[in-house]
Amino acid sequence: MRISSLLPDGGLRLGTRRSSATVALDIGPDAIVVLQSSGTERARVRRAIVHPLPVGLVVDGEVVNADQLAVELRALFTEHKLPRDVRVGLAHPRLMVRMVELPASLSGRDLDGAVHHMASDLLPVALDQLVVDYRCVGKSPAGDGPPMQRVLMAAARADGIERLTQALAGAHLKAERIQLSGLAMLGAFDHPPLGGEAILYVQAGALTNVVIAEDDEPLLVRAASAGSESIAQSLAERTGITHEEARTHIAAMGVQGAVAPGARALDPELEAAVSQQVSEGLRRVIAEIESSRGFYSARPDARPIGGVVLTGAMTTWPGVAEVMREELNVPVLPAGRDAWPDLGTVSVPPERLDVAVGLALDVGSQRPDLRPAKAGSTASSGVKVASSDSGGRVAQVACGVTALVAAAMVYAVVVSNQVSSGQERLADIRTELVQSEQQAAALKPYADFAQTTTSRRAAVKTISTARFNWDRSLTELAKVAPGDVWLKSAKATIDPKTTVEGGASADTSALRGALPGPAIELAGCAQKESDVPKYMDRLYSMTGVSEVGFSKTERPVKGKNGAATGSAQCAGNDTSAFSLVTYFKQSAALAALNAPAPAPAAGGSGSAAVAPTTPPAAATAPAAQTATNGTGAPK
Repeated sequence: MRISSLLPDGGLRLGTRRSSATVALDIGPDAIVVLQSSGTERARVRRAIVHPLPVGLVVDGEVVNADQLAVELRALFTEHKLPRDVRVGLAHPRLMVRMVELPASLSGRDLDGAVHHMASDLLPVALDQLVVDYRCVGKSPAGDGPPMQRVLMAAARADGIERLTQALAGAHLKAERIQLSGLAMLGAFDHPPLGGEAILYVQAGALTNVVIAEDDEPLLVRAASAGSESIAQSLAERTGITHEEARTHIAAMGVQGAVAPGARALDPELEAAVSQQVSEGLRRVIAEIESSRGFYSARPDARPIGGVVLTGAMTTWPGVAEVMREELNVPVLPAGRDAWPDLGTVSVPPERLDVAVGLALDVGSQRPDLRPAKAGSTASSGVKVASSDSGGRVAQVACGVTALVAAAMVYAVVVSNQVSSGQERLADIRTELVQSEQQAAALKPYADFAQTTTSRRAAVKTISTARFNWDRSLTELAKVAPGDVWLKSAKATIDPKTTVEGGASADTSALRGALPGPAIELAGCAQKESDVPKYMDRLYSMTGVSEVGFSKTERPVKGKNGAATGSAQCAGNDTSAFSLVTYFKQSAALAALNAPAPAPAAGGSGSAAVAPTTPPAAATAPAAQTATNGTGAPK
C-alpha cells in the first residue's frame, strides 16, 4: 500500500471551488485511488492513497467479486480512519452514454419520462433492469423545426451497479453519488473554450476514457477496455510471468524497446515480448480513440477537434505520449491543472489522480448519478416515515387482524375440499404427463440439431485455438537475418506430416521429422561459412523457437577457369550454401489437435542431418558443423 500527501504540510489545495467533506474513490481494475478532502471553503486533500487490488476483483471496470472488494475497502478505510461518505467514479465498456435531442419544452417529470423511454428503445434490456440518469448539456443549433435541447443520457445494467453498491455496503460506506469517471476527469481540468472547436480528452490508464467537449459541455463520453490492464494480462499469459511482474515490466519499458535506466535487465526473449505487447496494446488504445472521434464527427453539427488533452498512467510510460501525439495528429493541449499546487516529490503522478480530484471537487451538476433508485430516494422518504410513525403503527395492527381472519377462512375451505381436489389434481397430472411425452417426441429433432451445432462449434473453437501465428514468425524471420546472409527458400509446416510443394531443398526433409510441432525449413547462402552459426544464434531470438537444427554447409569448388561448380550455386565464388530447420514450441491446443501422431523418422539416406538435441551454444559452434566442399567430401 502506498500513501502520499500532496503538499509538504500534508494537503493539496484544490482552488476556490467548494468541496464536501467526503472521500473520492476511483476504483479501477488494478487499484483503488483515494482522495480525502477537508471540506473547507478552500478545499484541500488531506491524503492521497493508492491501494493495489488483487487481479480479478474488478474486470474491465465492473465489479466481479463484491465480497472480496468489500474486504479490501473495509481494510483500507479502517487502517487510515477515513470518513464513510464516498463519491465513486464509474467507467466500463458496457456503460451506455448517449447524447440525444429532445424538445426544449420538456422539463421535470416529463423530461424524466422521455429519457427513460428512449433508454428502453436504445438498449435491448428491460427498463426495470437498468439504472438511468441524464444531464442537460445545452440547446441544439437552431433549425427549421421546434427548438431542441441536448441531453447526455447514461444507462447501466442494474446487476453491475448492485455489485458495486454491495461492495460499498459490505465496507460500511455510503455512496453520495456514483458519477461517470469521464465527467469527473473533465471536471478536474480547467480549459477555456477553443471558439468553434471541440476538445478531445483522453485518459489512457487501466481502461481508456474518451470525452469530447464543446464549450466545456460533454457531448461524447466513452470507456473502452483497451488499456494497461489488458496489456499486462496478455503479456502474463504469453510469457508465463505473474500479472504483477507484467505490470512492472511494461511500465518500465514502454515503447522504447529497452529497459529504463536503473531498472533490472530482462531476458532478451522477455524484453522482446514486452516491447511487442506494449506496441500492440497501444495500437488498440489509439484505435478506440479514433473510433470515438469518428462517431462524434458523424454528427451533422460536429465541430472540428481543435486539441487533445492526454492523461492517464500509460502516458507516463517511456515513449507512449510521443506515439499518441504522432498518431492522433492533433495539437496537444496542457493538462489544465493550474489550480493544482506543485506536487513536488510526491510519488503518485498527477495523471493517476485526475478522476479522484474531479470527484472531490464540487463541479456544479452532479448528474448523471447512477445510484440505484432506492439509494437515491432514501433521504427524501425518511421525513415521511418519521412524521407518520403513530399512524403507521395503527395501520400495522389493523392489517395484522385482517390477515389472521383471512387465514382462518382459507384454512377452513382448504380442509373441506382437500379430498376431492386431490383426486381431480391426480387426473390432471396424468393428462399433463401424456401431453409432455408427446411434446418431447415432437421436439427431439430440434434437440439433435442443437447437439450437432454444439459439436461443430466446439470443433471450430478447437481448430481456432490451435492456430499457429505464422504472420508473427515470418515477420521476425525477416528481421533477424543479417546483411551477409540471404535465404533462397523457406518452407513452413505445422507438423512433420504436412507436405508443401517447393520451399527448402530436400536436404532438410529428414531433419524436419526430428521434432513435432511447427517448423520452418531454410535454405540459403552466407557470405562466409562462419556467418552460418551466427545466423543460427539469431534464429533463437525469435518468439517461440525451441531448437535450430543444422543440416550442412557447402562451398562451391572452383574450376580451372575460376568459376564455381558443384551443387551449391550461390552468388559469388566464396559464398557458402546452408540448410537449417527452425523448430517452434508446440502449444497444448495444437498438440491435442495433432494427437495421436506417430513419431516421424528422424533419419534418411544420403543426409548429414543431426537431431537438435544439443544446447544452442553447441549447435552453433563451428566445431559442431558438418562442412563439405563441392564434391561432398569432408572439408
